[in-house]
Amino acid sequence: MERKIPTTIVTGFLGSGKTTIISHLIDYLISRKIKVAYIKNEIGSEDVDGKLMRGKNIDTKELLNGCICCTLTGPFYFAIAELVETVKPDRIIIEASGVASPAAIALLVSSHDKIYRDGLISVIDVVNFEGYKDLSLTAREQAKLTDIIVFNKIEMADGGRLQAVVGYVREFNDYAPIVEAPTGRLDPELAFGLDTKEVNSRLDRIKAEKSTHLSEDGIDSFSLETVRTANPDRIRTFMEGLPPNIIRVKGMVRDASGKLLLVNKVGIRTDIREISGTGSSGPTKLVFIGFDTGKEETAVRKRLDEI
Repeated sequence: MERKIPTTIVTGFLGSGKTTIISHLIDYLISRKIKVAYIKNEIGSEDVDGKLMRGKNIDTKELLNGCICCTLTGPFYFAIAELVETVKPDRIIIEASGVASPAAIALLVSSHDKIYRDGLISVIDVVNFEGYKDLSLTAREQAKLTDIIVFNKIEMADGGRLQAVVGYVREFNDYAPIVEAPTGRLDPELAFGLDTKEVNSRLDRIKAEKSTHLSEDGIDSFSLETVRTANPDRIRTFMEGLPPNIIRVKGMVRDASGKLLLVNKVGIRTDIREISGTGSSGPTKLVFIGFDTGKEETAVRKRLDEI
């Protein structure tokens, strides 16, 4: 019988910190000579995080402009088949888009004849999670259907905040263990070889349906290129002035000295950090994700040109 490849699915709402956690897990696997392949799904046309991950010299597949749980089912199956045939990895890690349905992805993986589901992990940003309940039903589903719940960014929250998020999560999920990932580091012993019996029983009660949940939830994105340079303070001011329906921004800009700055915005929090290398002098790009963002693109473009 052909060996099926263990596959871990990582979900979590926009900006929860999935890529950081996965990056550390991949470092762990590489250090132990375990061949890993990484599939990254984004609803936008640009994958900023995936570009950073490619520096680890692993095999990466990017599935953009949709969700593998609905609009990208075909490309997902093709990506799995290609990885299995050409790369022959020991393990696959799938990073779902921030608005993906975990049930649909779990069913897709379970139905594939080349792989098996070795765990479904849901990452929660404890700093911003409370506000998600009013933003998307998908965020609730990501908390409901999972083998473990990972609290990320715990170093930014006090005990009272953590206790509040535990209570909020338990309204949706009373069975999955909650573990912590300080500075985005999840214990690999907790990430791999998970018992999926509870998820399997819940999946048995879920009818697999084709869905266009992105349009139903009103979630969309746009990206903007810029050749301008700006200091971090001006970038931060620009981010703080964005319309509230834009809940996630990520990408790169260049400062006056030519250094590349990685920009991440989740809710009201903006992080800007320098990354190695100056790159080319060509345009950089920012991706804006949120609810009904198309109407904001022209105004945001104008403000970006002024920073």
